[in-house]
Amino acid sequence: MKKVGIVGAGLGGLVTAALLAKRGNQVVVMERAPIPGGRSHVVSKNGFTMSYGAHAVLAPKQEPMRSIIRELELPMEYRKASLAKFKLLKEGKVISSPLGFGALTSPAISGLFNHVKCLKQFYEMVKQAPTFPESLTVGQWIRDNISNPEIAKVLSAYASLSVYDGALDLYSMNRFVELTAREYEKNEPLSYMGYDILLRELQKAITNNGGTIQFGKPVSDLIVEADRVKGVVCAGERIEFDEVVLNVPPKELGKLLSYPSLADEFGEYVNQTAHYVYIYDLMLSKRIRGDIGNLLDLDGGFYINDYGINNPSAAPAGGQLINGLKFLTEQEQQDDSHAKGSQAAFEALLHRVYPGWEQYVVHKRMINRAMVGGIARRTTAKLLPLQSRTVRGLYLVGDATVGSGALGMPCYDSARKVADMIS
Repeated sequence: MKKVGIVGAGLGGLVTAALLAKRGNQVVVMERAPIPGGRSHVVSKNGFTMSYGAHAVLAPKQEPMRSIIRELELPMEYRKASLAKFKLLKEGKVISSPLGFGALTSPAISGLFNHVKCLKQFYEMVKQAPTFPESLTVGQWIRDNISNPEIAKVLSAYASLSVYDGALDLYSMNRFVELTAREYEKNEPLSYMGYDILLRELQKAITNNGGTIQFGKPVSDLIVEADRVKGVVCAGERIEFDEVVLNVPPKELGKLLSYPSLADEFGEYVNQTAHYVYIYDLMLSKRIRGDIGNLLDLDGGFYINDYGINNPSAAPAGGQLINGLKFLTEQEQQDDSHAKGSQAAFEALLHRVYPGWEQYVVHKRMINRAMVGGIARRTTAKLLPLQSRTVRGLYLVGDATVGSGALGMPCYDSARKVADMIS
């Protein structure tokens, strides 16, 4: 048994703690906020359940989620995504996706030959080994390899959705292929679970196995002696541990890495620019239409997800939770000057797709710049290592690590790998 201190109760910290506690280690989680979840914390409003970001766990039925679900006995439900309900919006009209059942008939692309070519180039795009030059971006790859403007628009939209980042001229092609190739290897169902359920079950897995979670406990410093971590300073108290796991945002790491060798090791990681999207959550008292599960706007850079289909517990009976997301350009990610225009554009889109929506509004929530990843997977990104090279017993987990996958997958992947290292 080891005594392990985990700083931060985000997804990475909680999964690491749950795995280690289940394996017999003495685990203490210290979280500065009064609630768990970090950037996936859950908010309840008028019978709707939402997290700060995505409102459900969307993960391929494969590793690392498969083994984590099995080991922690999480109540995950596997649901097959309906490709028939994945739609595109082109020139104001809802049309079928050229990558789903409408592969040969979708009006997103003209001509049978171009439909076949689109499918071929899509699979070339996501299946190649990640051996591109480090400076090659997704945007440049599309310009170099896809001459048909209709196909280029469709694949750019799908690429933005895959990485949740509209600035494709900054996003690394190596990173894109690394995460997307895994998703298209198997045609398996997606797994859905509300973050409220996930956070509750992870806390139970920790406490039921002897671990503790302390809220309102900010960690201000690490205790390092002779290049070995000895514990942390939490709320002014010195607490000793055998191992320490950090699950904190990259910019917060700098405050914990004042020990000379750590400052040298992690200096290049802590000041990188995160990437953001615009969020518009719409809670409706009445379900207006159920034939759209997902809608990808080819012209305006918007993505709509009906979470009442993906995660029924997200909306009350008869209601509808619509999550709108805009992929911000490089310029739009710099500040909030885009906010009014983004809101107006999204509401215009709602009028086209969900006519009459305004009379059923229960609540709206807008986030001008929601952080998608602690460190963007871009050409200049330096992802955090899972283990310190200079200080023994110090580990890092979270979506800014070298963990693989999209959305929250780096959190789960890094958590399992670090739990295995410590175990």
